[in-house]
Amino acid sequence: MLEFLWGFPKMLWSVLVLIGTLVTIFLDAGEVTSSSEVELVNEKCVVLEKALISGQGLTTDGEYFYTSGSLTGISTSGLAKWDKDGFVVLADYTAMPKDYRENLNLNHLGGMSYYDGKLYIAGEDSEDSNPHLMIYNAETLEFIKSYEMPQDLLQGSFPWCAVDAENGYIYCSQFRDVNEIFVFDLETIEYSHSIKLSEQITRIQGGEVYNGLLYLSYDAKDGNTDYIQTVDIKTGEVKTLCERNIPAKCGNEAEGLTVYPMEDGSLIHVLDYDKAIGVYTRSYALSEIKN
Repeated sequence: MLEFLWGFPKMLWSVLVLIGTLVTIFLDAGEVTSSSEVELVNEKCVVLEKALISGQGLTTDGEYFYTSGSLTGISTSGLAKWDKDGFVVLADYTAMPKDYRENLNLNHLGGMSYYDGKLYIAGEDSEDSNPHLMIYNAETLEFIKSYEMPQDLLQGSFPWCAVDAENGYIYCSQFRDVNEIFVFDLETIEYSHSIKLSEQITRIQGGEVYNGLLYLSYDAKDGNTDYIQTVDIKTGEVKTLCERNIPAKCGNEAEGLTVYPMEDGSLIHVLDYDKAIGVYTRSYALSEIKN
């Protein structure tokens, strides 16, 4: 499927990587800024084949980062495992099982969450008609099993999921016009209840649970000002944690996020897809913690 990628000689790949690095310099659209609630601690950018496995979902177990990436034009849905320095430890460029692609038309691995050695990943098809929760082994990236999700709740759209290990739940929603978060039992993946939201949210790309809050990544459709929002899982109260301004000459799309305290003081880690360059991972500290 992607033979044209790995068939190139190593020297040619080195040249392409160099070109990609130079592009990130010349197409730099300006400084990334955010509202005062958070502070950018670090950012990393990947291009070319690495962008194919990192442009959708993001999660971490505290030691490694895990990403998903989908390029539906060539039916590629990949997974990758990264160390904290940004080097690929393991990658699978065709992580969506063949029978799921061919028989169920599933071609998209989106937002993801880590729990107990497993990756829980939102899987979709191009028609938004066949949502599946895909589960993978975090150590090997091998597929374990899947669960068909209820179309009547998700309306076919299943962009993200987030594990709440403390309470034994997994959360998700559709992409647009979200009035409630759907809650499933973590062990059986059976629908449990919903969390009614204090206000409607939309265009949610990823989520993660931390200290009683569900953190969500909002992507602006026609602009580069994105938000990180929180939902109190007990009350459903929605708050905007911070605003992020991500300049990009050809547009930026905020993707998945994960929440985990790192040694450098960062807590919130977000994927940003720069359509002219590649994929950035940006890590933020809460200002009150950093200071």
